[in-house]
Amino acid sequence: MAQEYIALKEKNSNGVIALSKSTFQTIAKIVVEEDENLKLADGSGPFKYPLSCKIQNDQLIISMDVKVKYNVNVQDSCTKVQSKIFENIEHMTGYKPDMVDIRVTGFIF
Repeated sequence: MAQEYIALKEKNSNGVIALSKSTFQTIAKIVVEEDENLKLADGSGPFKYPLSCKIQNDQLIISMDVKVKYNVNVQDSCTKVQSKIFENIEHMTGYKPDMVDIRVTGFIF
């Protein structure tokens, strides 16, 4: 069965803190929604969501399909959002994601 959470390294006398992968998905979704140049792509099927989060061997991998606003520099917009996702996840959870993969699937006209 796939791992559904990441246990943080910080331990105290009460136990271990574990974060669900939906926590990381929500943070990434909010970052994309706040950016005026990007939008999450539509799901291609009934069970396909444009934002996914995998946890393999205690590595956090976030993948997302986005659409970029027409007449905007694609590389700059994606790089800015990617670094913002890294910063927000690290700031809010104390955990650094291992990879944030942004795939451009179309444009917003």
